[in-house]
Amino acid sequence: MRNQERGNAAPLLVCSEQRTKNPQTDSTAQSDASKVYGAGIIILNCALPVVHLIMPQNARLFFLHVGLLTTGSAIIALLYNLALVAFGLATTTLILPLLGPVPLLGALTSLPVLSATLSSVPLWLLVTRWGERASLLLATLLQVLALLPLLLRPEPGFLLAGAALSGPASVLFQVSVAPLLMRQSNAKNRDHLFSLNAALVIGVSGMATLIGGFMPNWLAQWFGLPLGSPASYQATFTGATLLIAIAIVPLLLMREVGVQNAARKSTRSTTAILPVAVRELLPLLRFVISPLVISCGAALFIPYLNLYFAQRFNASDATVGIVLALISIATGAATLLAPRLAARMGKMPAVVLTQALAVPCLILLGSAPALGTALLFAVLRGTLMNMAAPLYDAYTMEQTPPALRPTLAGLVNGAFNVGYIVGPTFSVIIQQRYGFGPIFFLTAICYSFATAINYFLFVRRQGSAL
Repeated sequence: MRNQERGNAAPLLVCSEQRTKNPQTDSTAQSDASKVYGAGIIILNCALPVVHLIMPQNARLFFLHVGLLTTGSAIIALLYNLALVAFGLATTTLILPLLGPVPLLGALTSLPVLSATLSSVPLWLLVTRWGERASLLLATLLQVLALLPLLLRPEPGFLLAGAALSGPASVLFQVSVAPLLMRQSNAKNRDHLFSLNAALVIGVSGMATLIGGFMPNWLAQWFGLPLGSPASYQATFTGATLLIAIAIVPLLLMREVGVQNAARKSTRSTTAILPVAVRELLPLLRFVISPLVISCGAALFIPYLNLYFAQRFNASDATVGIVLALISIATGAATLLAPRLAARMGKMPAVVLTQALAVPCLILLGSAPALGTALLFAVLRGTLMNMAAPLYDAYTMEQTPPALRPTLAGLVNGAFNVGYIVGPTFSVIIQQRYGFGPIFFLTAICYSFATAINYFLFVRRQGSAL
C-alpha cells in the first residue's frame, strides 16, 4: 500500500471536541464530499477499461483484493484515534519497565512499527519460501485478528496485542506486492500495472476516508445509538473488518500459475541467500538510501498535515477530511499518467523530475495565506511527490534477482518506516516550541537531498538526461 511518504504511524487525532459543529456546516461538507466522491468514481471508471486491456486474470483478482483491503483499512485508520477518545482511553498512561510512564496513544502508534521491524527478516524469508499469494492470505488473516480487540474488547492490553499483530501483517503485504506484480507483468505492461496499483490504493483510500468520516453518525442513526458513542464506532469497525475479511476471497480464486515451482526454487535459494547475502545485497542497498531520507522528512510532516490545516486555517473536521481526500484522489489520477512520463524519459528521470518539482510546492504550502491556496499547493505537492512511486518500485524490482526481490522490497519498505519511529515525537516538540515553519523547512531539505541522491545514483551515473 505504498506511496513515497507512507509510514505505519497511526493518523494523528485532530481534536474535534474543541470545535463546535453545526448542521449547516455538516450539510455543506456532505455536499462537497459527494462531489469529491463523484470525481473519484469518474477516475476509477476511466481506469477500468485500461485495467481490462492490460491485466491478466490473476492481477485483476489481486487488485480486487487490494480495493477491499484498502477500503476497510482507510476507514479504520481515519477513526481509530477518535474511537479511543470515545472509549475513554485518550489519557490512559502505561507504566513500562525501563521506560516509565508512556501514553497509550503513543504506544499504539509506535508498537506496529517496532513489531514490523523485529519481524521483518524472518517474514522476508517466509515470503521467499511460501510465495506471494500464501503470504498475502496470512497478512489478511493477521490484520483481521489485529482488529478484533476494537470490536470485542477495547481495553489497553488487547489493543496493544492487536497493534503488535498489525506490524507483521503490514510487512507481509508490502513485501509481497512488488514481487507479485513482477510475476504478473512483462516489460510492456509493467509500468501500467505498478501505476494502477498505486492509483487504486490512493484513490480508494481517499474515497473511503470521505465515506468513513460520516459512517459513525449514519450507523448511530440507523441502529438508534447515541451519536459519538463507543458502539457507533464499533459498528463502523465491524463493517470495515468484514470488508478486510472478504478480501481473502479474491486471493483464493487466484490461480497458482508458476507459483509452486517458483516457491520450490525459492525454498532452495533461501538457504543459499544467507551465505552470499552480503555479496548480493550490497549493490542493492543503493535503492534504500533515498527512501530512508524521505522517511525522515515525511515523518515530521505527513502525520500532522490534518493538524496544520485545522490550526493554520481553522478548518473543520469535515473540511480537513475533504482536503485529504482531494489530495489522495488527485494523486491517484496522476499516478495513471506515470507510465507515459516514463515512456518519454525513463523511469528514474521521471522520478527525479516529479520529486524535484514537489519541493517548491511544499515550501509554498507552508507559507500559503489562505485555505484555497494551501489546498492547491497541497494537492500539487502530494501529486508530484507520489505519482512516480510505482515507477521506483518497478525499477528496483527490475534490477533485482527474483530470489532477492522480497528481501529488497522489505528493505525499501522498512526504510520508508524508519523515520516514523522517532520523527513524529520530534515533530511535536518542534511544533510546540516554534510552530510549523521549521517542519516545512526540514522536510524540504530531506526531500531535496533524496532527489539529489536519486539523480546522482540512477540518472547521472547511467547517462540519462532530464
